Amino acid sequence: IAEEALRLIRVDYDPLTPVLDALRALEPGAPTLHPELMSYEVPAMAKPAGGNCCSDNVLQRGDPDAAFARAHRVFEQTYRTEMIHQAYIEPHACLAVYNTDETYSVWSSTQHTFGLRNQIAQVLGVSQNRVRVAGTEVGGAFGGKIWMLDEAAAACLARKAGRPVRIVMTRREDFLCGEPRSGVHLVMKTGVTEDMRLLARTIDVVLDSGAFARAGVLMSASMPTFAEGPYAIEHLRVHVRCAYTNKAASASMRAPGGPQSNFAIESEMERIAAEMGWDAIAFRRRNLMPDGHKNLAGVAFSSVYVRDTLDAAMELAGYDPAAVRSAGPEGRLRGRGIALGNWNVGGMPSGAVLKMNDDGSASILTGVVDLTGVHTAIAQIAAEALQLPLERVTIKCLDTESAPHSTISAGSQALKSMGGAVLKAAEHVKAQLFEEAVEALDVGPDRMELAEGQVRVKTESSRAVAVTALLAKAMARRGPIVGYGSTGNFNRLPSFACQVADVEVDPDTGQVRVLRYVAAQDCGIAINPVAADGQVQGGAAQGIGMALSEGLRYDAKGQPITAGYLDYKIPSALDLPPIETVLVEKPAVDGPFGAKGIGEPPVVPGPAAIANAVANAVGVRITSLPITPEKIRAALRASKGQAAAD
Repeated sequence: IAEEALRLIRVDYDPLTPVLDALRALEPGAPTLHPELMSYEVPAMAKPAGGNCCSDNVLQRGDPDAAFARAHRVFEQTYRTEMIHQAYIEPHACLAVYNTDETYSVWSSTQHTFGLRNQIAQVLGVSQNRVRVAGTEVGGAFGGKIWMLDEAAAACLARKAGRPVRIVMTRREDFLCGEPRSGVHLVMKTGVTEDMRLLARTIDVVLDSGAFARAGVLMSASMPTFAEGPYAIEHLRVHVRCAYTNKAASASMRAPGGPQSNFAIESEMERIAAEMGWDAIAFRRRNLMPDGHKNLAGVAFSSVYVRDTLDAAMELAGYDPAAVRSAGPEGRLRGRGIALGNWNVGGMPSGAVLKMNDDGSASILTGVVDLTGVHTAIAQIAAEALQLPLERVTIKCLDTESAPHSTISAGSQALKSMGGAVLKAAEHVKAQLFEEAVEALDVGPDRMELAEGQVRVKTESSRAVAVTALLAKAMARRGPIVGYGSTGNFNRLPSFACQVADVEVDPDTGQVRVLRYVAAQDCGIAINPVAADGQVQGGAAQGIGMALSEGLRYDAKGQPITAGYLDYKIPSALDLPPIETVLVEKPAVDGPFGAKGIGEPPVVPGPAAIANAVANAVGVRITSLPITPEKIRAALRASKGQAAAD
């Protein structure tokens, strides 16, 4: 009946002129997409400027304009990237129930149960304890399942219908309404000295926010804090504007803003070195940020292992900057490209409960969604702290009404945040066990250790008492032993990646084939090396896709023409070479057992590494992504004085 009713509805549309280019959206006279923008309630980091500019952010160090005047040479170039879909396997899906006690229960494929709960409660106009959100297993996310999409609608329909309501987007709906990576228009101006020093740089960015200001405004504020790249530049200004357009509302995707800015940064490092006749690696080394470097936001960085990461990639790849071009079979051209990348990893508030069972096993209660093996890693942290076999530790992900506040599974910080909370909970358990053991061992807790299911004296391992006996004693005297741990916001640390790409280009067709790929990753101490290696490989694959094929496209009327995987090309196993990885393990401050976040950095340098490899192969540089065969053929014809095709 409902479907028949829909067929009977007739709608007359009065189409408006679509605004599809972020630069044009900021021009005087452009149609205003949000006339009431300046009266909106906005996040603290957003700085709306009126018109179609939903945020205008700038940070500066020194005086770059004055420094350009005394530079030995000044370079300027414009770079463009398109919107990128996260391309997860499972589309957005949720289920909602309106309960008899007038509360809501929502199950969602989400990265952030507590954030989603807060958004639903705000939309429904109820307090947060009236909404219970349970995170389901997630079929991929990569930042695309952080913000609320259909959950509040499902909750409203469930209340109206008095029945559970499930909403599952079709693939086309997901491409139309999902929240892709922002496209950017970036103008970079760089002044260098004769002795290979980056003296001054300005970076002017226009972000395509799409129809709404989702994470685009947050990225507008965050990009100036890392768009310096892995380098130290005395005079620097980063200006980012976020513009509304009639496209899908962009939000977060793995390392939001990182691959876009790095595409320009590392392309310019190669271009400047080539035009100045410098060794591109020596040029990079001359300008690498030192430990203690302060970013534009004034945050002093520690655990800066950029040089180690560069060295590891070059060693594994056998990279020689003097041998980046060669001839392939049948007239094809081969090139090698290298790129350094950076991402600032931090941490958000988290809480964890660790309860000891009667038999000495441990159970962790958390609300953090399990993405990329984070549950396994935090179980490893607890097992190490309590000296238990991993199989003696279990982890249960609970809903928002049952678990302590938990961080988001995004931003390369879930392991650091929740892992830190679990480690503190384990230390709390140890303190209680040691307290119970004082009477039996007749020594203070500072002389005790956990080992082999016992609390024993460090210097006399024969003096020991079983953990199970201590648990039983505590249960009888004061109740069960339960550990509590929490973490607040962590200071951001830089994490670095370096990748080397070998490509082969057919000059007749412009087709690019990736022959070999090497990825080095600064990860602190790897809690789970196998999972960390997988993260690096996955990030590299996504970077290759962004470089060569991916991009959301719209027709002149603003209708999507890449609304499914038949038209939106992501790399398959047949498109990718074996990805060789190396983890650079040096302990980081704050992280549990010295771990750093690892999710975002591996995707950052890929597009630039591919772009540099293609440029070395064919002798012309492509400054917009993706680097398609059509662009390569047009650039080659133009370089030979022929008319470039459309």
